[in-house]
Amino acid sequence: MKYLISGTVTGLISGMFLFIVSAAIERLTELELMTLLLNIDFLTAHEFYFVTEVLFHLITSVIIAVLLKFIFVNFQKFYIPALVFSWMLTSALFYVLDYLSIEEINLYGLQGFNVWMFIHLCYFIFIFLLHKKGF
Repeated sequence: MKYLISGTVTGLISGMFLFIVSAAIERLTELELMTLLLNIDFLTAHEFYFVTEVLFHLITSVIIAVLLKFIFVNFQKFYIPALVFSWMLTSALFYVLDYLSIEEINLYGLQGFNVWMFIHLCYFIFIFLLHKKGF
């Protein structure tokens, strides 16, 4: 139960951080990273509301944070490798989500990928810091 509470708090905070940073980048540049982050159009033909897409993103973030908290508490020597693996996996999602997307998303190739990797690195550092603080 403690993993669930801690992971939920950590996942919501870090997920909102990732969403806000992606939205700011999309607002200030032509990189549609928030659109990619929230894009789930390939799952169904049903059109989702923006709030529903944000909710799916936050649920995913909570699941990641709960799993990482479990590893942090029970398998501490695997925690940093799990963070790095998670970062690599979410970085690779840049290309997977772009490929699966039905909607055309402007990502600008390697430039978009580098920004995507950096903001996800910050996301996982944020999770690490929250877990370290006891959240």
